[in-house]
Amino acid sequence: MNMHLDLKEMPFPRIHAIQLVSAVRKLEVITDRNYANAAGDTNSRVYENRKDMMKRRLMNPGEGVTFEQATDVDGRTRLLLSLYIQYAAQPDASWLPQFDESHASSVLGENGREWNGRLRKQAVLLFFTHFEHLPFSGLSRLCARLVEAFESIEPEGEGPIFQWRFYRKVLFSTEGDQNVVRAAKKNEPLPSLIERFAVPSEGRFMESLRRLFLLNALKNCAFGEEIPALAEIASDSIREKRASASQLMGAAALQIMVQRVAKEGARKWSGDWSNWIVRLGCDPRHGRATAEGAKWWGWATDDELRLAQQGITGLTLRFFIEFLRRSLQGTDKEPQFALRSRFLLGLYDAGKIQSARLALNWSAYQHLDRQYRDVWTVAHLSATTDETSMICLRCVDDIYVIEGTHSFGLRMFHQDFPIHGFWERPKVTYQDRELRISPRECPVFLRHDEGGKWINRFFDQLRSRFHFEWDDVRI
Repeated sequence: MNMHLDLKEMPFPRIHAIQLVSAVRKLEVITDRNYANAAGDTNSRVYENRKDMMKRRLMNPGEGVTFEQATDVDGRTRLLLSLYIQYAAQPDASWLPQFDESHASSVLGENGREWNGRLRKQAVLLFFTHFEHLPFSGLSRLCARLVEAFESIEPEGEGPIFQWRFYRKVLFSTEGDQNVVRAAKKNEPLPSLIERFAVPSEGRFMESLRRLFLLNALKNCAFGEEIPALAEIASDSIREKRASASQLMGAAALQIMVQRVAKEGARKWSGDWSNWIVRLGCDPRHGRATAEGAKWWGWATDDELRLAQQGITGLTLRFFIEFLRRSLQGTDKEPQFALRSRFLLGLYDAGKIQSARLALNWSAYQHLDRQYRDVWTVAHLSATTDETSMICLRCVDDIYVIEGTHSFGLRMFHQDFPIHGFWERPKVTYQDRELRISPRECPVFLRHDEGGKWINRFFDQLRSRFHFEWDDVRI
């Protein structure tokens, strides 16, 4: 029997594009979420609900229920790591136990080699995000598991995972931030170091790494050199950040500078470092008795504090020498400048000057940077000429000196400074006549002759009148 089947051509389906829009959008959302979940970058709504349930279990565990019992659910490690990443730094998350050794062991297990990629990624995120904030014992346990986890990865490949594997013992350590800084190549910039170790740009590890890198730059730079790290440390965003549990960044930088001056500089400030003393902390002449003084100078011994004070004194002295140079420039007294500046620097280098204060004419005072207008450093000198400024020196052996610009004569006193409270309770303004003590009332008054005989007379008077030998001063 022959059968003839004639099939009609099927009509081409006609579906309007608008009918597909909604379905395509839903498919795109599902696809994006699945890809993200596979990469560990986000969590599904179901997972977030499970995490919320774990949070509620920890907030209300019930009487006598242990941490392990309260968190005994499928996917426990991943859920707990997510909670620690999210809440470990929040002070109001008292329901979440401290990530100490016992809880870290409970969460992480005893073998990081058994972790899958998602757990490894979460553990890395916890390490970089809360590095300094985690208790030392818990951080130590986390580092040990991370080293194991990255040892189990194939050594070949590219990207952060393989960089972390290569540097695992350097990076995943309780001293990981210090290890990375020590591994920096000579003159290697911070961005290059970060890229080499694949350190995420956010988190406590990065913050600590940046602070240590800046301080390390100050430790290793040429003595007295003004480096960019100083400006960064002195900035409002860094200066009061913690360099350690007991010290702020500004204080740590001051300690490095002062100790290098003591060891490398033979107790003499050099270069530009003295310009940064106040910017990094506060004026050391105020001592440690105040909260502000203790905040920035609590680390210093009495000897180190005196050395820091000398730095401010030297800065003040250099200011005055510059005013002296300007006042004598182009006058018949210009040849005096070299001798007068050498005399002042000679006293300073020999450690004879304990403190110095400027009294500047109004024109000079106005041009002075506001950060240096500290009443302990500089006062406004009123009722004087635009050429006149003065410097008052408190020296060892209770010797006091008033020196001035232009034709001002040097005045020397012993034990009693002529202005009551000048050193203990400084004023903002002094009149010229207060400091221009009459030669008849000065124990020693010396005019600056061009031949420099006044310098010899200074030391002669110091010896004969006050019975002090300053033989170590080199002019």
